[in-house]
Amino acid sequence: MHITLFKALKSVSMTDDQATEVVDAFEEYLAVKIKEANAGLEAKITGVEAQLKAITWLLGFIGVLITIMGLAPSLLKLTH
Repeated sequence: MHITLFKALKSVSMTDDQATEVVDAFEEYLAVKIKEANAGLEAKITGVEAQLKAITWLLGFIGVLITIMGLAPSLLKLTH
């Protein structure tokens, strides 16, 4: 794309330096716009990661409770 843009600028009688400046400025503009567009996605990903951590912790806790409940009858027999 950069070469195509550069050639188009050259076809309207821009110097190499002028065309290069336009291409560089356009590239910087695109980088900023892409970063802005991705910022919302990154925030959503961070939120989803936090939810996954909470769900993982909760499932682990439930697993421990189920294990304790399963062992309770055996432990009660040992104490009586």
